[in-house]
Amino acid sequence: MEMTEALFGISDCTLENVSEETDKKTGRRYRKIAFKYNGEKPSICPKCGGKMYGHGSRIIKIVDVPQEIPVRWEVDVPRSQCTECNAMWRPIIGGIDETRNMSSRAFVDITQRSLRDAFQYVGDDYMLSANTVKNMFVDFLKVNEQMLKFKTPAFIGIDEIKVKKLGELTVITDLEHRTLFDILQGRNQITLTEYFMNLKGREDVLWVCSDMYRPFQKTIGSAMPNAKWAIDHFHVVMKANEAVDAVRRTMQDSMTKKDRIKTKRGLAYTLKTRAKDLDVEEASKIRAARVNEKLKPLATAYDLKEDFFNIYDDNKESKENAQKAFAEWEKSIPKDEIYDKFRELAGTVHNFYEQIFAAWDCPIAISNGFTECTNRIIRENNTRGRGYSFDVLRGRTLYRKSNLTSIITSGMAKLGPPIPEEGPTFHFEGSNEDDEDSDEDEYEPFPAVDPDTGEPFT
Repeated sequence: MEMTEALFGISDCTLENVSEETDKKTGRRYRKIAFKYNGEKPSICPKCGGKMYGHGSRIIKIVDVPQEIPVRWEVDVPRSQCTECNAMWRPIIGGIDETRNMSSRAFVDITQRSLRDAFQYVGDDYMLSANTVKNMFVDFLKVNEQMLKFKTPAFIGIDEIKVKKLGELTVITDLEHRTLFDILQGRNQITLTEYFMNLKGREDVLWVCSDMYRPFQKTIGSAMPNAKWAIDHFHVVMKANEAVDAVRRTMQDSMTKKDRIKTKRGLAYTLKTRAKDLDVEEASKIRAARVNEKLKPLATAYDLKEDFFNIYDDNKESKENAQKAFAEWEKSIPKDEIYDKFRELAGTVHNFYEQIFAAWDCPIAISNGFTECTNRIIRENNTRGRGYSFDVLRGRTLYRKSNLTSIITSGMAKLGPPIPEEGPTFHFEGSNEDDEDSDEDEYEPFPAVDPDTGEPFT
């Protein structure tokens, strides 16, 4: 029996037979392994102390880890019944999860693979339906929800993402340690305030970085008393690109169809590119626009955009200089109606003046670049799963091995298991499967630059 336990992770049983069979429903070949229980049997009823007598045996069918083809166990287990209280006894066999009719190691393997592979792929290997695999993964998430507790970050990033069928999700990150902290379903003020009011350690939050979503102000003020709100500069400079686009579209409205298509194809992307990143051809297009009376407003808009970006780029160490640079930039906006979007941008800065320039007071370079990267992972996870439920999408993103490893190595886990360098994310007795970490880079395709601003994510 010791050899059987060492090979299969099943206790108190002997190996009886190994054969290959054909499943009647699917026509697939699978390996059938027969075991027989040879452990202790009680002679006295554990409930009333009465005498126990044999009551036949039963074959339980168990799913195990595939070995090139699906594997099924058939375990012959005895039953006994009490002569006094009629209680039935059947042995509990180590290594078998009878609630799911599978081996413990199979449950570990399925849940670990479900963190990165589509349920359908996992189910095909096990000769199980995708829905069965999904249900097991949800059970796994519920167990580990209690097992893992994260410390509340001092520097929080908040952003939203729209996911088909799930609506708006709120993504919360630890900006100091560059880890995902949580995902919420919904983005309204009630949802956010309720979440943060119930967050243990909310008084430890010192900074919150987000976009210009006004309800954040009330949520931060009431739920995080020691936190300061800083507007993510990517969301601010993105509006400068939107203003350039507005100028281009206005000009195209008065062009012929041929010129309109030529301008859109030739300048739309170039106008959003930073001056320092222009190639020779793109730089020549901007120079040509400066000497072309019809296109000169595009060159002016481009310069306004660049000057606005430089408020951040040229004044990283001085909040006062950045404020002065903004004031000078606002004065430089031409009075022509075509530049109204730039005036709107200036108005937005005034509306969020304190929060925008608060970023210079933060002791770390605070930005939601990492949060935006996390949003992309969420989108790709959802695409791979062809529309996961919220709990599954949250679990697959939050419990990625790389994210958990970063949380634990940075000391931000209050409660949780050690994350091994090799092997599954969560270790359960009986697991010998390796977690193929080679997929991790493919699983986290962080974009090199922000698609809206052209700024690098650092």
